[in-house]
Parts: sequence; structure tokens; C-alpha cells
Amino acid sequence: MKKLILLLFIFELFFTQSMGQSVSPFQGGAYQAGLLNIRDLSYFAPDLYFYDYNYWNSSSAYYNQFGKEISSLEIDMSPINPEMGIKTLNLGPQESGYTNMPSIFYVSKFNLFGGKYIAAISPVFLTSNSKMHVYTSDTSVYTSGNSGGFGDLEFMPFGVSWTFNKKVDIAFMFSVYAPTGRYKTGGDDNVGKGYWVYQFQVPTYLYFFEQAMALVVVPTFEVNGKIRDADVRPGSRFTIEYGISQNITPWLEVEILNGHNWQLNDDSGEDVWWKDSELFTKDQCSTVSFGVGFWPWQGRLNARLQYAQDYGVKQGYKSSFLTVSFLFYANLLSNN
Repeated sequence: MKKLILLLFIFELFFTQSMGQSVSPFQGGAYQAGLLNIRDLSYFAPDLYFYDYNYWNSSSAYYNQFGKEISSLEIDMSPINPEMGIKTLNLGPQESGYTNMPSIFYVSKFNLFGGKYIAAISPVFLTSNSKMHVYTSDTSVYTSGNSGGFGDLEFMPFGVSWTFNKKVDIAFMFSVYAPTGRYKTGGDDNVGKGYWVYQFQVPTYLYFFEQAMALVVVPTFEVNGKIRDADVRPGSRFTIEYGISQNITPWLEVEILNGHNWQLNDDSGEDVWWKDSELFTKDQCSTVSFGVGFWPWQGRLNARLQYAQDYGVKQGYKSSFLTVSFLFYANLLSNN
């Protein structure tokens, strides 16, 4: 039994980020690089825009602070049983999940600082499933867990978008992720992060061939608040994304996007128990995605399919994503 407890402890220590978060070195920001539909942050007319994003993610590999995949751990079992000595634990993690995020964007008819005012709100529903097979030459342990529910609410109270001769779009966006999702420090069914996240973005677009081609660069900066019921503040994060979108026909679009996400400063607080361990490091991850968009209702309804894959991961899971999203252009304000 003691041996089983130790194996389960190792599982909890290294692989709990999808089973509901506790205070751990895997706390991060709220923004996922590489999942942006390239033209979603550019607006050409004052109106209401309705989005529905559906994400499926999966992972079966964890990478340490050196970017090396961890498939086994050397553990000294002597404190439990001197006859056991050093054992090799082989790890087989499997992570999967689904996220649905409907969003409403408002673009004003009035001018603000020479541009259009933008506001948005995005509730989130998510599920998460985790399985682990931990085994040695004489022991095999399977563990699993799942959680689901409404996650943290994202809202953008302030944004401004500027358009210059249909050649350049620049926007400034300030968003907040409120910790509305279920969270309890140490809980095993959490769906929220348990802390506020403050996000700043500056999407920048360049258009060519009468906007048939769009180049985009989106820097994103996140500041994390302190975790509820724990003296831990996860480090701030920076993301840079860049890509190209090309309209092949009036109803067909293809795009490719690359993104990089870095933790900028160390986790801080009295409850950062991993401060003196190898887990006290700044994580990073890059993601590349490929997408295709259709306009089944020209100018009003857009449907997109996207596949994304992580690479260059340090201290985290390497994941793949499948995204299906829809955009409906209400056309309510433009005709008034």
C-alpha cells in the first residue's frame, strides 16, 4: 500500500494540470497561443458579432524544464523499504478535454480616440479527462479522473480599433478573466484557475490585394493575480502570434498561424513549495496551426476548421488541438 501511495503522489505532483488545478508549478495564464482565427480580431463595420468556438485537445507527452520528454522517473524507494532500492517508474499519461466558448463582440458606430470602441464577453464551458499508467517491473497502477463545468468568464470592457484606408488595422484590447469557475485549493474537480488574469493585446493587420490577403501580428501580455486561498501568484506571461490568411475564392479562405508563449517572471508567494526544486523554472510553449474557412452565407456566416500542434514545450504537456468555430455577423447597426 505504501508503494501505491508513493506512485499516486508522483502522479499528482507531475500530471495534475488537467484534472483540476491545485497550487502547483503548472499554474499559467489564460491565453492559449496558436488558436486564433486570423481575421477574428479585425472589424470592418460597427455591429454585433456572435462567435462560437469549440476546442478538442489531447496529449500523451510531458516535457521537463529542459524540453525533454519524460517517460520514466528514477525514484529511490529505500525510505519506504530498504530492499527496494532505486526503481524506474514508467509513465503513460493521457490528457484530453473539450471547451466551448460562445462570444459576443460589440463594435460601436461612434468614434473613440479616432477609432471604434469594442467590448466583448465570453463565458466558457469545459470538460477535462486524465488517465495515467504508472508501472515498474513488478507493479502497475492505473489512475483516472475527470471534471467539467462552467469555467472562468472572459470579458473585454475596453478596446479600440483603428482602420487606415483598408490597408492597416490596429487595435488595443484590455480583457479580464474573472475566477468564476469552480475552484478550491487542493481540489481534484476544479474547472477554474482561482485567480484573476489581466490581458493586454495589440492586434495589427496588413492587407494586400484588396484585403484578399491578411498578415497579422498579435502580441499579448498577461498579468496574473494571487490564487484564492493560497499565497501564490503565478508569473506573468507574454505571447506573440503571427500568420497569414488568404482568400482563395469569395467563400473559401486558408490560413497558417504560429505562436510562442513564455513565462516572464517566477511564481511568487509563501506557498510556492517548488521554489527549491527543479520545477521552479519558467515554462514555455510554441504552437503552429493550419485552418480553412468557409462562407456558407456570404458576408454573414463563417465556419472554420483548424488543427494546431504544440512544439518547443518546456515544463508542460505537448498538446494537439482541433477547433471548429462559427461567426455570425448580425448586420443590425450598419443599416441604421
